[in-house]
Amino acid sequence: MRRCWEVRNCSFHGTDHAQSGCPAYAQQVGCWEYDWGAFYRAMPDGPGKGEWRRVMLERCPSCRVRAKHRREVDAFLSELRAR
Repeated sequence: MRRCWEVRNCSFHGTDHAQSGCPAYAQQVGCWEYDWGAFYRAMPDGPGKGEWRRVMLERCPSCRVRAKHRREVDAFLSELRAR
């Protein structure tokens, strides 16, 4: 099974996982497998947290990964929308 960074040709693909800015890539799991709700809750309050949420809610629904993992992606997006 291809991971999200392979499906969407992510800029992290091929970089050092330990140095990654993406927690799913750093843990070598697909975005649909990562606990984004826990990640969001653990983020410190501030503009960065809101911006991160906005970007996820805007970009993830149209991502190619969602087409293959709609149920899982929609679950974490629903959790983010509820926040």
